Amino acid sequence: MKDLTANRVSRYLRKISFRTLGLLGVLLAVFGSGGFGQQIPAARSAYEEGLKLENEGRHEQAAQKFLKAIDINPEFSDAYYGLGSSDLHAGKTQEAIKAFLQLTQIEPANAKATLAAADAYVGLELYDDALVLYSRAARIDPQSATVHYDLGNVFLQKKEYAEAISELEKALSLESSMIPAQRLLVSAFLATGKVAAAEERLQQAVSRNKDSPELPTDLANLLLANHRVSEAEEEFKSALAVRPNYMPAHLGLAKLYRRTGRAALALQEVAGVLERDPENSVAVLEKGQCEYSLGSLDSAARDFEQFARLEPGKPEGEYLLGLLHLTEGRFEWAVKDFKQAVNIDAKFADAYYYMAEAYHKNNQSAQAKEALAHCLDIDPTNQKAIALRATLGLADLKTVETALPK
Repeated sequence: MKDLTANRVSRYLRKISFRTLGLLGVLLAVFGSGGFGQQIPAARSAYEEGLKLENEGRHEQAAQKFLKAIDINPEFSDAYYGLGSSDLHAGKTQEAIKAFLQLTQIEPANAKATLAAADAYVGLELYDDALVLYSRAARIDPQSATVHYDLGNVFLQKKEYAEAISELEKALSLESSMIPAQRLLVSAFLATGKVAAAEERLQQAVSRNKDSPELPTDLANLLLANHRVSEAEEEFKSALAVRPNYMPAHLGLAKLYRRTGRAALALQEVAGVLERDPENSVAVLEKGQCEYSLGSLDSAARDFEQFARLEPGKPEGEYLLGLLHLTEGRFEWAVKDFKQAVNIDAKFADAYYYMAEAYHKNNQSAQAKEALAHCLDIDPTNQKAIALRATLGLADLKTVETALPK
C-alpha cells in the first residue's frame, strides 16, 4: 500500500479538516456529550492533553496522549478519533485509518469516523476500499449531499461514469448550490463525451451561482477548448468581476491571449499571478510558453526548467524544453529532453514523435524509426507521425519492444 505524497496529504487534509478535523468541532462534540463526564479522570486528562498538543501542531506527541487515554479506557471513542486525526496530520495515513476503523467498531453508526477513513483511502487512491466506507456512510445518512458527492468522486476515479453521474445528481438534488458537485458532474459528462450536456449544466450552474468565480472559469475553459474564443474571454472576465484575484481565471485568460497571438497581454496576466504566488507551477509553465511565442528562448528555457523542478512528476517541462531545443537545432539536447518526458509519462505520444523528428534531423534513421514506432503504437492515427513515416520511406512500422528511453 503506497503512502501519501506531501502535496496529496496537504490537499486532502484540507478536505478532512473541513469535515472532521476542526478541534473546535471536536471539543464541542465532546463537551456536549453526556458521556464525557463519565470518563475515567486519568483518561480524560490524557485526552485533553492530546487536544492541546494537536492544537499546537505537535501531532506525534498528541497521538501518544490519545493512545494513553485509550489504554486507560478502551471504549473512549473521542480518543480514537483524536488519534486518527493526529496520525493524519503526522503523515501516518495507514495508522490513521486503523484508528478510525477501530472507532467504527465501537460505534458502527459513527458517520464522522467512517467518512474520515474513507477520505484517507481516497488520498491513498484505494478507491474500492473508499467505496465500501462511503456506501456505509450513505446507509447511515442517506440525505447527506456530501456523502453522495464523495461516492460520485470515487466512481469517477474508477471510470464508472454512469454511477458517478447518478450519485452527483443525488447530491445536487439534496443541495442544489453545491458547487464542487456541479463541477464534478461536468467532468463526468465530458469523460463520456457529452460536451453539449456539460455546457448546458455549466450554463445553468453559472446562472444560479452568481457569486462563484469557479463556474464561469470552467465554462470559459470548455468554450476555449471548442474554439469559441470571444465567449470564453467574456466568461473569464465575468469570473474576475466576481473575484478579481481568482488565479485560475487569470491563467485561463493568459492561455486564451497566447493562443490568439496576444502573448504580451498573456504575460501581464501571468505576472500578476506570479507576484502573488511565485511558485505557481501553472503560471511558470504559461510564462515559458508566452516567452517562447515572443522569441525569448533563454527566458522560456529557464521557465520550463523551473516547472520541471516544481513538478518533477509531470512531463510538460521536459517536453517543452525539447521543442525549444529542437527549434534551436540542438537535436541531441532535444532527444535527451524528450526521453526524460517519456520516462515520466510512457504514453506521451507527441514526445515520441518529436524525439523521432530530432533523430531524423540529426541523421539517426534507426533511432528515428524506433521512436516513431513507439508514437504510432500509442496513437496509430497521429497525423504528424504518419507524415514522418512517409518522409522516412517506411511503408509500415510494427510495434517494437526496445530499451527506449535510455
